Amino acid sequence: MIVKSTNSKWKFYILANNSIFLIFVSSLFHSFWNILTQTSNNSQCFSALKGIWIIFIGVAYFLITGFPLEIGNELFMWALISGILHGFYILSLSRAYSTEDISYVYPIARSAPVFVPLFAWFFLGEKISLLVILAVLVIISAIYILHFDAKLINGLKNMCRAIKHNDMRWTFITLFLVVSYSLVDKMAMDKYMFYYPETPYSNGLTFFFLEAVIGFIICNIYIFNKIPRNEIMNNWSIDWGKCFLAGVATTFSYGLICVVLQFEKLSTIVSLRQVSVLMVVYWGCWKLNEPYGRKRILAGLLVILGVILISIDGSVQ
Repeated sequence: MIVKSTNSKWKFYILANNSIFLIFVSSLFHSFWNILTQTSNNSQCFSALKGIWIIFIGVAYFLITGFPLEIGNELFMWALISGILHGFYILSLSRAYSTEDISYVYPIARSAPVFVPLFAWFFLGEKISLLVILAVLVIISAIYILHFDAKLINGLKNMCRAIKHNDMRWTFITLFLVVSYSLVDKMAMDKYMFYYPETPYSNGLTFFFLEAVIGFIICNIYIFNKIPRNEIMNNWSIDWGKCFLAGVATTFSYGLICVVLQFEKLSTIVSLRQVSVLMVVYWGCWKLNEPYGRKRILAGLLVILGVILISIDGSVQ
């Protein structure tokens, strides 16, 4: 990381010491747009219009700030690769949910924090401490406890059976794409920080809008070819307001992550983002009057423990 002035050092210090806070804010927005999607009439139509809103927001952003022609071909190439991976990730996840039960698909798709540290060490040279490894395992255990009704062993057995199941290929493709776009986005934001060290927030938003436009164009082409136009328009007329809110929330959610990627280890960020799962579960308890139960309390405590371990790791480095 290049620091060009005392003012830059101060900005980096403030951002680096607020990374966990920014990740939590991102998780809150991530939970919000997922809840909006979950409560929509048709999640695929909803995602298509949400993507169009994000494209409009991105156009407005570039009209205000100017289109970033100065970033050069290298950074545009990273955005293109990321956009393609994100586009196919959304399509792959929808295919996975259409072929198998969510009880199989969801935990596998959310298992990226288990694999990201290994690939981050191999491709990015990140040094992973024992505290971070322990935190990753604790947070993933919390997610599995939530999803398998505290029967963690049964959940792991389901995963082992799923590996041998031909219809699960889309689920594992989804997991592969999550790990892939995480690595690509981290490498891209490192490049942004190298070339433009004094503008981390605009770096994050610029990259997000570039890759999001590409990703949602891919998704919308698929959705418009798969779903009848009248069905799409009917769903849009009902959910257009919620789609706009989801587009704004998605922008803040991943835009903030792109900012934090310039300062923090990828393994730390991917692990802490799992807090959004817990937020959605607790929202379900509040909205649907479901009992919190011992499993949800245990999962919450495990997530808090994971966050504490990551915080301790950051303070000793």
